[in-house]
Amino acid sequence: SHGGPDPKCLLTYLKSQSLGGGSQKDFISPTHRLDQPCTGVLIFAKNGKAASRVQVAWSKRKVKKCYWVVVEGSSSDSRGGGRGGGKMDGLEVLRSRSIPLSGGGNNRRSNTYKLSALLKSNSGGKGRNARGGGRSSNNNAGGSVTVKPLPPNISPDDIADNNSNGRVCHIEWNHLLRLPSKASSSSTRHLLSVTTDTGAKHQVRALLALAGGAPIAGDLRYGNNNHKNNAHQQHYNDQGRQQGRVDGPLPDGSVALHARDVFLPTVSLGGMEFLKDEPFVASVPKRWREFFGVCEDDVRGLS
Repeated sequence: SHGGPDPKCLLTYLKSQSLGGGSQKDFISPTHRLDQPCTGVLIFAKNGKAASRVQVAWSKRKVKKCYWVVVEGSSSDSRGGGRGGGKMDGLEVLRSRSIPLSGGGNNRRSNTYKLSALLKSNSGGKGRNARGGGRSSNNNAGGSVTVKPLPPNISPDDIADNNSNGRVCHIEWNHLLRLPSKASSSSTRHLLSVTTDTGAKHQVRALLALAGGAPIAGDLRYGNNNHKNNAHQQHYNDQGRQQGRVDGPLPDGSVALHARDVFLPTVSLGGMEFLKDEPFVASVPKRWREFFGVCEDDVRGLS
């Protein structure tokens, strides 16, 4: 009804359940954000003390957050070349634009890659369409971010934080699984594990699609290059670094970015001693079985 609470608002629903601690039974405060078309762990504080301590941990970068994403796309990237000079799989393009991190033996670090770029928020009006994180009209309207690759001979440390071209951001990623091919998909899909150094807006989505050439499945905001006037696409074409392109929207309009786990090892709260050893973990969405042919039983044990 008009003027009433939004029946789709999770925060409104949780407050109505009187889950808060102490005397404020309706106290529920989100401690971080998750893009509306995405899934995964979202932590709410039940009292002011918990909210404050978690926020301090975030501000000091003591929180460890891991995303699982399904990437796709192909590109005739002039920097990568592809097999036989043809199109490259999205994962190939991403590897060609990333830096492998050294590590001994067969540990996780030896299979980890780092992707860096300049990220800058765009100003402008709203106009967001939640399905697929897309736009209801103008693709260049406010709400998205612009990504520029770092020159290969320049270290991120050499770029000032207040650089007018944007903020230096990084993601580290591991390849977890090649997903079964679908007749409805024209490109190979892969499951990746991704961590970030900051909580910058759309950092994972924008860097993978625009800097890495491997957009997240269903992400029409950053992986749709059908529009000739798309500023993101034009910027990368000018540098011979084409973005990958998603096949299209997912059936439910979601984006295949899943906050797999959030770890708060420095947060101390009474009765929650497990926080220093155990992360909060969210199972992969059940609908991923239909979309990508993968379920929680298939990925349990991967990291």
